[in-house]
Amino acid sequence: MAKANDKTLKIWILRLVPSGRFGRWISAAVILLLGLIIYGVAAYSWSRARGDVFRFPSWPTAAFFTCAVAYIVPVFHYITKRSLQTVEGLKRYLPEPVAVQTEKQIEYRSVSWLARSTLAAVVLWLLQSRLLAGSWQNMWDILSYSMLDLCLSIGPLPVWLTMCVAMSALLRNAIYFRDLSKQLNVNIYEPDSFMPIGSMAVTSTLVVLGALGLLSIMWVGGPVNWWTTLPAIAFFSPLLILLLLVPVLPLRRQLVAQKEDAMIAAQAAVREAQRLPSQETVAAMTNALAFRREVARLPSWPFDVPAITRFVSYAIIVPLTWIGAALIEMLVNAVVT
Repeated sequence: MAKANDKTLKIWILRLVPSGRFGRWISAAVILLLGLIIYGVAAYSWSRARGDVFRFPSWPTAAFFTCAVAYIVPVFHYITKRSLQTVEGLKRYLPEPVAVQTEKQIEYRSVSWLARSTLAAVVLWLLQSRLLAGSWQNMWDILSYSMLDLCLSIGPLPVWLTMCVAMSALLRNAIYFRDLSKQLNVNIYEPDSFMPIGSMAVTSTLVVLGALGLLSIMWVGGPVNWWTTLPAIAFFSPLLILLLLVPVLPLRRQLVAQKEDAMIAAQAAVREAQRLPSQETVAAMTNALAFRREVARLPSWPFDVPAITRFVSYAIIVPLTWIGAALIEMLVNAVVT
């Protein structure tokens, strides 16, 4: 939590997306263009120095760095806007001060929080660079060797910066929604009082699943260097579970308790119907059994069919991209050799 005197600022990733209908697309296009220019110039200087302008061996890595940032920025903006819409839709089930506070917390963070997230990104980048180089001296030599080596060495830093800020913000938002869920006036017979949080939790996994899918870009063009991918996989996997479950677990407990109470009432209605005179038993029993059947169908998780379908669709994309990368690599090798 931010201290009382700690100034809050809008999360800087959100400022990278211009307002307007196509703001997210514009942001992605600009980032891709900048990446093309930076790595294009670096690759050209490398090629000129070696007398071969057409062979650039590190394009998969450069493409991943650029695509990762171009993906994270607009998707984080999209998730943030969806989160705000979720709070707006739940306002009639919430105390007004709680809704207003949550809306502000979703978009704004303290200066100290932003500083900690930036420091974490720099540390992770340094550790990854050290692992790849083998030693701190080798890392420095690589940074000072050529413009291409400098770009490829610095390239992971923007990825770590955007990812650390985005993931830290989404995890904090998950905690905010967890706290908000405890104050929701949840009614198991009104899906609108809890289903939006489940939908929002599924949407928040887009950053993680998309980033995992983009890792396959680095696998095209040569053998996989697992030191470049294992840290990211280890970083993403637990976050995926946390983003999905943290906001909904309080709702799960409430829904289970309400469903148990409803089932007790339904069973009582069945027993009451059995005690009625025979001429009234059939109609009463029919209604009681229908009530019990509907209670059994009530959800015990705040996920409806569309939300579950979306999550499965998102998750399937990851192995499909990895398979696609492997097939492309096999095709390239077959053509070259």
